[in-house]
Amino acid sequence: MRLPAQIVAALLLSVSWVGAANSATSKPVGIINADVPSGLSGFSFPLIEKEVLSSTIAMNDAANVAGRNLQYIVFISATPPAEGLTAGGKYYLEITSGPREGDRFEIDQALTATATPGVLVIDLASAHSTFNGLTKDLLMGATASIRPHVTLAKVQAMFDPPLVGNNNLSLADSLLVFNATSAITYYLRGDGVTWRKAGTTTDFSSMVIPPDQGVMLQLRSGAKALTHQGVVRGNAFRINFKPGLQPSATGFPASLSPVEFGAIANPVIPQAGWIGSNVQSQADGLMVFDQTKGSFTSYYLRSDGITWRTSGSVSDQSGTKMLRPDSFFMVKRQNADDQMLIPKPY
Repeated sequence: MRLPAQIVAALLLSVSWVGAANSATSKPVGIINADVPSGLSGFSFPLIEKEVLSSTIAMNDAANVAGRNLQYIVFISATPPAEGLTAGGKYYLEITSGPREGDRFEIDQALTATATPGVLVIDLASAHSTFNGLTKDLLMGATASIRPHVTLAKVQAMFDPPLVGNNNLSLADSLLVFNATSAITYYLRGDGVTWRKAGTTTDFSSMVIPPDQGVMLQLRSGAKALTHQGVVRGNAFRINFKPGLQPSATGFPASLSPVEFGAIANPVIPQAGWIGSNVQSQADGLMVFDQTKGSFTSYYLRSDGITWRTSGSVSDQSGTKMLRPDSFFMVKRQNADDQMLIPKPY
């Protein structure tokens, strides 16, 4: 019997090669096996597909492209970054050390392909970029990795038996992506390849599911096994919170409590921190989907800035590991915060 979202391999799987003059250590890899029931359930994708390039940044500077907030990145690497990027592919640059550790920047693959050899082009204005205020050489000396995005097509390939499509949305296996006000449904068509949004004829199979957002799965064809595998994130994880309700994820293949997630008040910078109140409607909150009930459980931060409760209960949930990779949760915030940093939990 398989446990939901069991990490089968490897936070511990780190292989070293030692030679006469040098040594190298591989990054740990992992596998999450989840038994996904028929109906609605949640999932996030914290493991990373094989990285394209990891290196030290030699420089960054604004790109001279009118009307766009782009930056050039140059690595200390003999391998040009464009060599590892597939035309039309979706990638991001993640900073793995330095003052902006955990930030992620959307890569413009098309501009990188035509740029000076060795130059990577990132788009600071993208909704998937966590910080848009880079100044010249702010990233110099930091290490960074080019990582492929998870897409709808890649999620589809994780299921066994396969997802079943239908040209009728109400009969097809689907995936729900949330925003502040609603959920958008993407459904697999009868050809078993094309993904559509209701009312459109566009194929969304290459649509990005960013690492800081979970999704809801709607299985109409029966329960399935989901296998998610890849590199385990070895750096802190940054989330750019906006005011209001937003889907979220922890970035790690481990269950976290609200305290481990950093969901506490910041007495030093209260205007950027979490806001607590003994009145639930006035407090920042977490909404966690409970698939056994088919509904959300809401938690709110108390006025002491660290205690988390559910409505009608006096039990402190601040240490409860409710934020799991095999769950879906949303964050309700009053303040914006582009400095939210979740440290490695292992």
